[in-house]
Amino acid sequence: MKGMKDFFGSLFGQEEKPRQEAKPAAPRRREAPQQEAETAELYKKGDVIGGWYEIHGTLGKGGFGVVYLVYDRDFKKVRAVKTFRDELLVDAAAREAFKKEALLWVNLEEHPFILAASWIIEESGGRLFVSMEYVAPDDKGRVSLADHLARARGPLDAVQTLKWAIQFCLGMEHAQAHGIKCHRDIKPANILISQNGTLKISDFGLAAAAEVAWRGTGGRGGALVTRGPEGGFGLSLMQTGGKARCGTPGYMAPEVYRGEGVDVRTDIYSFGLVLWQMVTGSAVPPFVSPYRADLEGYMRETYEQQMAGRVPRVEGLLGPVIERCLCPKPAERWSSFRELRGVLEPILERKTGKKIEVPEIGEKTAVFWMNKGCALDTLGRREEAIGCLDRALAIDRRDARAWNNKGVALDRLGRHQEAINCYEQALEIDPRDAPAWFNKGTALDALGRREEAIACYDKTLAIDPRLERAWVHKGNTFHALGRHEEAINCCAQALMINPRYVVAWNNKGTALDALGRREEAINCYNQALAIDPGYALAWDGKGCALYALGRHEEAINCNDQALQIDSRNAITRTNKSAALDALGRREEAIECLDQALAIDPRDAVAWNNKGLTLAALGRRKEAINCYDRALAIDPRYAMAWYNKALSEDALGRKREAALGYREFIELAPPQCARQIAHARQRLVDLESDGL
Repeated sequence: MKGMKDFFGSLFGQEEKPRQEAKPAAPRRREAPQQEAETAELYKKGDVIGGWYEIHGTLGKGGFGVVYLVYDRDFKKVRAVKTFRDELLVDAAAREAFKKEALLWVNLEEHPFILAASWIIEESGGRLFVSMEYVAPDDKGRVSLADHLARARGPLDAVQTLKWAIQFCLGMEHAQAHGIKCHRDIKPANILISQNGTLKISDFGLAAAAEVAWRGTGGRGGALVTRGPEGGFGLSLMQTGGKARCGTPGYMAPEVYRGEGVDVRTDIYSFGLVLWQMVTGSAVPPFVSPYRADLEGYMRETYEQQMAGRVPRVEGLLGPVIERCLCPKPAERWSSFRELRGVLEPILERKTGKKIEVPEIGEKTAVFWMNKGCALDTLGRREEAIGCLDRALAIDRRDARAWNNKGVALDRLGRHQEAINCYEQALEIDPRDAPAWFNKGTALDALGRREEAIACYDKTLAIDPRLERAWVHKGNTFHALGRHEEAINCCAQALMINPRYVVAWNNKGTALDALGRREEAINCYNQALAIDPGYALAWDGKGCALYALGRHEEAINCNDQALQIDSRNAITRTNKSAALDALGRREEAIECLDQALAIDPRDAVAWNNKGLTLAALGRRKEAINCYDRALAIDPRYAMAWYNKALSEDALGRKREAALGYREFIELAPPQCARQIAHARQRLVDLESDGL
């Protein structure tokens, strides 16, 4: 990965008001559709994914996403990038499932009969992508085995069929040796054919990840059914009679229809269907019925044909092989792809007098170790990632990308100075490495060295002025410095490049809010939410702006929207408590704060706000205990000192009150002028009372 990270702006008002702090991009939650699903294109030509993949077009639409043709600006090569439907990425657990399964694909390493997946990208807002090897179409426009079958005018060449079948077995053997128990979506569309005629298996682990994610949506009892561009079915998720099914209708083994467990013999059944198609030249598998807008009926008829065991007859030596693959009982099929290959290879030798030629797999390159390290980093396995990147650098010390990506992993571990050292190594090799300048800026920002960070963002933008994330991060840094107009201008620049950049709309709203331009801020949050209704950070920001306008009920509604998306967000619960408190619903406010503190017991602001609410109820001693908890976490928390002093003062504890006022005056920022004046006056009064 290039380490493009999103740091979100913060909204700092009076501490007793709601606040919006930096936190991860929010997950989405939408209802799982109960009908056939459309796959929408989210990006157009010229858009940039991850800061370095420039979209040149759409390669295809699958059941669960779109595959884009992209130009990798860093490696200077063409690649394919697959994204996934929002319905399957509704929360962190769903995204982690996809990452975990996709990493298994990445970890298959280099193999001649497996489509190489390089790494996993996570964009702001939680959208996931898998970067893959690009297979160009042949002179007849064919990329997949499905394309070859669609254009066939009879059975495929027998020798070619045998070669592809053996290549498929070798690829599956390699996958299983590397931890993939079952592919679960074997079909012609997931088998690519390169221009030199080499077969490559694609989409490892994605069916399993889709099922895990779908279960997380509450998909039980519903369905997510997809149709291919030619009218056939794509990977679909269904549940009937308490049994979940995941697969492509027509290519599911009988045990999948029954909702039973799956293993390698399930894949052998699906491959038997594909092998039958190659031998017959059929564009569709053997056990299919006419579709009459009744999916359950369609699948039941297919299942009944499968269980009858009457495979449409195939002449020649492959007939018995296919029949055994398609035995209704798993125990009667071939037990492994190695066993199946052991039957296919002698047939090929008998026909050609030759064995299949397996290209040698060379030594692992620096690029391989870097890609693996980046994938591990995406999964949060930072130390393992650094180990892989060190192996890349041991091969090539002058690989700027490896230095840059090692820096990203260190940065995410909080080891910012070490990260900066890595970025500087990258920049020594390539002074025009825009990602390295950008990442150095984020690391400097994390260390509070903001003017230096801005200089790095300026270097980035001088090299690549259309890198919208650099504009947003520069704006964040201006915001942190209190230079809100400049922050707004930076967000506007990002939005000129990408008008659908949700983070830029959100952060522009945050900067406007800080200037008191709250109606404009709300408009920006609304723009963000029109693009992504599941972006909890924008609901939080809108709630903050509405609170400041005294529109407390509306603020609570926004807080509730954010909590529906991310129920364990302590900051949102603290914000909601402030609005409840303003409405006089103080017991509810305390309940919200207790929930926030159960999530994050070290949230000093939540302790402070609980103290304020208790004080408003006249429970001063309990309030003081809360302020003490806040100050134990952050001894320099000025407002907690002030609020504690007010309660001590109200209880007649003059000495303690005076101590609190003095601490507050020493620590308070200039914008607390009203409270500073009050604290000074009270100190004069207390001294005149003989303290």
